[in-house]
Amino acid sequence: MSSSGVLYRLIAISAAVVIAGIILSGPPGVYVVSLFHPQPEWTDAATFIDHYHPIQAFPFAGGFLLILGFTFFIAAASQLAVLPTQKVPATLAIIFSAAFAVMVGINYTLQLAWVPELVRQGDPGLSRITMQNPNSIGWVLEMFGYAFLGLSTWAISLVFWGSRMMNTIRFLLIANGFISIIGAILTTGGMSWLYETPGIISYVLWNLLIIVTMALVYFEFRRRRLRGGQ
Repeated sequence: MSSSGVLYRLIAISAAVVIAGIILSGPPGVYVVSLFHPQPEWTDAATFIDHYHPIQAFPFAGGFLLILGFTFFIAAASQLAVLPTQKVPATLAIIFSAAFAVMVGINYTLQLAWVPELVRQGDPGLSRITMQNPNSIGWVLEMFGYAFLGLSTWAISLVFWGSRMMNTIRFLLIANGFISIIGAILTTGGMSWLYETPGIISYVLWNLLIIVTMALVYFEFRRRRLRGGQ
């Protein structure tokens, strides 16, 4: 297999990992958890503790796969950069994706490790951490972390040029940039909207956008690899 064929394969695999992460951490994973051990709408820490079950941390575990997939995708796609006008944005994309991985990774670590410990202790201070509470630090890290991912996909979009499919992928990556950055800006005005209808719709649509984008990336680069790296 040619070097370009290996790169195309890595990009396709990274897209598949992102999709797997979306399924485990996104609406499908959250829905499965809600079938077995749902949490009621946030009121206070005591209510959260009474309804807590370890399975509720499952989507956050899947979130680490999502982080892995996105950083894998950005690192692999950056190797497509040929021109200086592509190499600089590709480097920025890697830096932005690192900021995303750190911020969101810290958040998911808190949800997986610290929240359960505070539940065991019966500590009401968990209200400032758990993402069940729309006003927690978890949502601040989440929204701004994904804003950095938006900057990353926006920057890396410049390496996707040529065919109609590549141009479509570029536009979708740019769209993710706009949406993610706007979400962070809205968060500065308050976070209660995240659990209201606009926030839920935005959440579902963002997940669909990423799945569609990564599905196109997967099939495009799988096709290129099967054609001998051309």
